[in-house]
Amino acid sequence: MISNNKTDDQLICLKTGSKAQIIDYFDKDKVRYAKIKIDVKFGNTSVQILRSLQLNEIDNYFSLS
Repeated sequence: MISNNKTDDQLICLKTGSKAQIIDYFDKDKVRYAKIKIDVKFGNTSVQILRSLQLNEIDNYFSLS
């Protein structure tokens, strides 16, 4: 399970294999969320994607590296 106290968890996207990192946690409507930065590479181009997920859903999309 992903830690909900640290913001330096290094993750790997299960779908693309891209590196990701939890950068922040926040609460909304009594539900805990994590803001995740995903670094996607296409050939010579790099793109950063920000995504927010509920903590209990992170394990469905990412694994710890």
